[in-house]
Amino acid sequence: MLLRIPAILLAQVYLVAAWNTFVVPHADGEDDMPSLVAAIGNYSANSTILFQKGVKYNIFSPIKFPALNNVEIRIEGNLSYPTDIASIQATVGSSKFPGAWFTFSGGNNVTLRGTTDPNWGWIDGHGQAWWDTQNQINRPHGFQFNKISNGVIRDMKLWMVHLLPLTGVKPCRGAHNCDQPIAWNFATSGSTNLHAFHNRIIAKSNNPNVSAFPFNTDGMLTFEPVLQKKSSNVSDRLLRWWTKHAVRG
Repeated sequence: MLLRIPAILLAQVYLVAAWNTFVVPHADGEDDMPSLVAAIGNYSANSTILFQKGVKYNIFSPIKFPALNNVEIRIEGNLSYPTDIASIQATVGSSKFPGAWFTFSGGNNVTLRGTTDPNWGWIDGHGQAWWDTQNQINRPHGFQFNKISNGVIRDMKLWMVHLLPLTGVKPCRGAHNCDQPIAWNFATSGSTNLHAFHNRIIAKSNNPNVSAFPFNTDGMLTFEPVLQKKSSNVSDRLLRWWTKHAVRG
């Protein structure tokens, strides 16, 4: 029995060491995505990819993840799209654009997790400028969480508008240039055994002359694929999430 104890301990140490964590680095004023793109190949299995709390990340370019296995992407910091419409349109219009700002290529046991902290974990699309001009050309879709088996999307929070009177957080750069989704937020075609819950999307216009949802800004584009049998076994909590937390003007 004494001889077996070291072997058990070594096995436990191995299991702990086998899980990796990549903290996405940040540089003020710079695009933070290239460093993640360069590292993702080493963290495609048994890993956590962490956007850490207290950091305001610049997601100025898209990313396409390889197939992932046992990976959790944790968005605990705040993420900001580019504010320049022309640069986004050029990126989306390029032949190299993967289809969404965050594109998943498939995988198993993949979790996309935000945070319950009311001040952090928000993704800022700066969509109001698009809404004001009714601009629908080369709009970026948010997350293509496609071809994932046993996936989870939870505690994600998009666009931050409702926090202004509650917490004093001021992400806006101007009254009509902040914090709205630009186009589709989540798509889940081809995913199976997907659970999505406790997510929040704020899509409410700041401009009294432009109504909310002036054009297609789907929250969770998964109902149609379910009906078409392209995705299956989507948690019934998804419908409750959409009913309770998608805010329209």
